[in-house]
Amino acid sequence: MGDTERLSLLVGDGTVPSGAEVEVPVMNGFAAFTGDFVLDIDRAWEVVYGFARTRTVPPGEWCES
Repeated sequence: MGDTERLSLLVGDGTVPSGAEVEVPVMNGFAAFTGDFVLDIDRAWEVVYGFARTRTVPPGEWCES
């Protein structure tokens, strides 16, 4: 796997139970994520906006996949 294929996911905040799945818009489609990696919408936007603005990884528990 090349460097461009690495992915890190921020651990969810308990908004959705671990065993449940949520479809999230990703690029040109949707991807299913378990509750282990789902954030409240306000927190999710905060993470995305903060990263886009500062180019730094937000604090939290990240899992490389």
